[in-house]
Amino acid sequence: AVGRGRRAFSELSYGTIEAVVKVNLLGSLLCTQAAMKLMAEQSGTIGHVFNTVGSGVKGGGTPGYVVYGATKRGLPQMTDSLVAELEKGVQGYDKKSTAGKVNVHTLSPGMVFTQLLLDDSTPELRKFPFGVLAAQPEEVAADLVPKILGVKGNGQKVEFLTTDRILNQFYKKFVLGEKSEYIDDDGNVIKRPDAQYDELGVKTQY
Repeated sequence: AVGRGRRAFSELSYGTIEAVVKVNLLGSLLCTQAAMKLMAEQSGTIGHVFNTVGSGVKGGGTPGYVVYGATKRGLPQMTDSLVAELEKGVQGYDKKSTAGKVNVHTLSPGMVFTQLLLDDSTPELRKFPFGVLAAQPEEVAADLVPKILGVKGNGQKVEFLTTDRILNQFYKKFVLGEKSEYIDDDGNVIKRPDAQYDELGVKTQY
């Protein structure tokens, strides 16, 4: 995986930094542009592009994930700029009409129990915040897919880990004292007998 695991920024190779920027930022720019051109050519259709944001998107520090956070932080700005271009055009240039309508949004799955999250994690991180705020991929998908299908308009922010969800999880953990269904008291991943996991504790999906 590109940029796998937490690492101090000063220890990253040039190649790793370049790869993360190319995948997360340059890749998003190029793929978004290609999708927008294709959608614009489809007469009578309404197309939606969703760019997936991640840690650092709201401006908080991401120690161990400096490059990842920096690249993900750029996606909301990119989306806002594209929304403005699509709605108002670019000042000084004629606004072009297109056969199909294009909309651009951000998609935020929050903390998901994936290789990126668990690789090089510590028991302390797994207990908090992972054990409180992270969710399994199928749980995130079940929440986000209906939201994606129901999106209207342009420039929407589709989130799994909403403020209400965060507050609810904090209430259950710190007020009600509920235990995590995914992480035990020692910071280990709880492995259900009816599921398969890799060596990091990532649940196999297929």
